[in-house]
Amino acid sequence: MRRTFIFILLLLLFFRITVFSQNQHLDYYISAGLHNSALLKDYGNRIRSNAFDSLKIVAGQRPQASVFAQALYAPVSANFGYDSAITNGGNYAALISVNQPLFRNHFRNSQFENIALLNQSLAANATITENDLKKSITAQYITAYSDYTLVEFSRSILQLLNGEETLLRTLVEKGIYLQSDYLNLSVSIRALEISITQDMLQYKNDIYALNILCGIFDTSTVTLSKPELQAQTNIDIQNSPLMLQFKIDSLTNINSKTLVDLNYKPKLNAFADAGFNSINPKNVPHNFGTSVGVNFSMPIYDGRQRKIEYGKISLAEVTRAAYKDFYQTQFQSQVQQLKERLAGTNELIIKINNQLTEQQKLIDLYKLEIEKGLVRFTDFITATNNYFNTRYSLKQSEINRQQIINELNYIK
Repeated sequence: MRRTFIFILLLLLFFRITVFSQNQHLDYYISAGLHNSALLKDYGNRIRSNAFDSLKIVAGQRPQASVFAQALYAPVSANFGYDSAITNGGNYAALISVNQPLFRNHFRNSQFENIALLNQSLAANATITENDLKKSITAQYITAYSDYTLVEFSRSILQLLNGEETLLRTLVEKGIYLQSDYLNLSVSIRALEISITQDMLQYKNDIYALNILCGIFDTSTVTLSKPELQAQTNIDIQNSPLMLQFKIDSLTNINSKTLVDLNYKPKLNAFADAGFNSINPKNVPHNFGTSVGVNFSMPIYDGRQRKIEYGKISLAEVTRAAYKDFYQTQFQSQVQQLKERLAGTNELIIKINNQLTEQQKLIDLYKLEIEKGLVRFTDFITATNNYFNTRYSLKQSEINRQQIINELNYIK
């Protein structure tokens, strides 16, 4: 019984440690976010729905059959009733009719082109949504990772101060340092412990926000792996999904004009029917028959409606061109700005690393001199705080660098 209890206790302890120390990568969250996105699923379903519209166009070009039935009786008396020359006194009919549009391939092809352009537009919007989602997830991941690195760094500083606290207690007992020096260090340690607790709470909150963004239900605490983002070097505006959308809009305007023109083309339909059609119910058995024919239509004058439609399409094209020009200027400006920020941040990181090297040497020197009582302990605390602040600046600069790369990689 005792062995079973110990085994269960160890198993639970192992499970708890496993959950807490579970490592997750950026790719995991991006994959989950894309898979769970309702908007991306919506775009996919819209494209599938357009396939049914294509089938409807094909079906509309096939023969259309319908059934018509009518029984009409128009009574006539001395001073009452419709003119029999109009009504024939009645009409009794049951017909099956078939209608077939002729020579409509050009109209059908334009409709297919319209659906194809709509699908391309949906695909472009899906790509934009996917990139926006990847960018948002990456930004939130970097934010959460920055919290994690701050906690780990603070813990390393705490470990350093705890080691010095033990040494300082001994030196105070020997009369080398004052009790106030020990209290000063103790206060700094307690403040750092509180800061670590606050940073840990912020880390958990940012992890929850990351899970919500990705549609993940998970309340466990995880360890995030360092995001290894590489800035893309060849940024071509022609590969932007927004630029592709401008091209699709241009083709849509051209196709819209074609559809307007097709409404003014001649239309020819063939039709046939079979059944009975009689003005007297007694003659129905003798009035079975059939008929075939064609009908032709072509607009001649519509009050200049086609010119009005042309004007609307031309105005849409002017608007599209204006948006495109503005986007090109904005895109190039953003790329230039982000590249300059990235270069400046890289230079700043180099300078901070050089400063950290010098500060680390100073702290190592202070640690040796403290043991001999050669320096004031407040100087050591000041040097440690300066080192902490510099390391914090380095972490922030590295996080800023990752965020700039994220902006650059998903620029739109």
